Amino acid sequence: MTDIERDTERRITALESNVKSLIAEMRDFKTEIRQQNQMRANELRDLQKRQDAAQRKHEDDIREINKKIDDKFDKISGQLQTMALTTILGVGAIVWAIVSAVK
Repeated sequence: MTDIERDTERRITALESNVKSLIAEMRDFKTEIRQQNQMRANELRDLQKRQDAAQRKHEDDIREINKKIDDKFDKISGQLQTMALTTILGVGAIVWAIVSAVK
């Protein structure tokens, strides 16, 4: 074997070794990227669950506030009706008393 053939063989062997090493590094890199993507997906899923729970709580709080407002409105409405009826009866009594006194 000549020096050129030996040198070529040595260079080919070195290149094969470098390519195998590079392929192994790429596989490790690919695995690491997949793991990171899975971690991000899990974090996003957890974040979405927390956000959904917070949204449900917010909606429940809004419903509770709306119910309190409706209850207060109903109470005030009832009081206004009672006051209006009392006023009408009072004015009617005053008119009846005036009419009775004038006769």
